[in-house]
Parts: sequence; structure tokens; C-alpha cells
Amino acid sequence: MISFLSEHHATISGLIFMLVLGPAFGNYACSIVYRLPLGKTPFERHPYCGHCNADLKPIDLFPILSYVMTRGRCRYCAGKIPGIYTVVELACLILFVCMFLRFGLSESFLLYTAAGFFAITLAAIQWQQGWISATLYSYAFIALALERTRAEGTIYGWFTNGVTVLVFALIAEWLRCWIFKRRPPRIADAHWVWWAVLASIISWR
Repeated sequence: MISFLSEHHATISGLIFMLVLGPAFGNYACSIVYRLPLGKTPFERHPYCGHCNADLKPIDLFPILSYVMTRGRCRYCAGKIPGIYTVVELACLILFVCMFLRFGLSESFLLYTAAGFFAITLAAIQWQQGWISATLYSYAFIALALERTRAEGTIYGWFTNGVTVLVFALIAEWLRCWIFKRRPPRIADAHWVWWAVLASIISWR
């Protein structure tokens, strides 16, 4: 046991760090999920309850644990806390651990984790608010584009893949609208198109 710990000391230490860092970032993402659709930023005010407006204390801000301890309710007004926040914290925990095991502490870890963080935040906002932030799309796009450029030494791969997927996705969407006699959506409204572009950047080699 001692020999195993000594041989894998760096990995074990890193995993423990990720188990703390992942949920912490997830907790921060929850502020973005709640505030961004309201036109606010996470820096405007200390975390507060969306029901009674009470400022939350450190004991209320422990990722995952606080939700379990309070049974998903505010300690001050008993208002129900959306479960999506805990899902976000768990998703960020899994993201950080998986990226660390795959890439270690490296440039790829930073860029893929950043892109994953923005994707999780986007998905949570869309799920809860039905609203998408073009800014978060841009951050995820930049992180993935930087990683592809770093790995391949050129912007040609991700640029051509992204443009190709975008063109075909838009053609498919216009054909669908023409067949079913629907009004073609604006590019900004076709969220699945942008998800397809992001996926093409990260997956095509």
C-alpha cells in the first residue's frame, strides 16, 4: 500500500485537488447560470438566495454537500433550490477528474477543461432558462480552437472543419424549413448548429 502511494503520489495528489477544484468551479458556474440570463454578472454581489434575497454564508456554499445537508432548500426561507445547480457541480467534478486523468496538468488540460466548463454552463442555462449566451459560445470556441491549433500547429484543421459543418448544417436547416413550410430561423437562433460546429472542432482529426 505504501509503495503504491509513493509511486502514484503525484496522481493521487492531483485527483484530490481536482475533487476540490471541480465542484468549486461548478459552484461558480451556478452563479453564471442564474445571473447571466438576468443581465447580471457573478461579481456584482455576494451569492444570495433567489427566493428571499438573503446573503448566503460560507456554510451554504459548499458544493454538493450544502444541497444534501439542506435537502435542496434554502436555510432561511425554505425555498426550493433547483437541482440543476448540483448537477452542474457534479458535472464539473467529473470533467476536471477525467481531463486530469487524460492530460495531466498540461495546456491540453486547461483548454479542454475550459471548453467543457463553458459547455456545461451553456447547457444548464439552456435547460433552466431556455436562453443561450453567444459570449459563452465564443469562449468555448476559442478554447477548442486554441487546443486544435496547439496540437496540429496550424489553424487549417479546425477552420475548415468548422466552416464545412456550419455550411451543411445551415443547408439542412433551410431544407427542413422549406419542406415543412416554416420560417427559416436566424443563425443565432439555431443553437444546435453552433453545438455541431464546436463538436467538429474538437473531434475531427
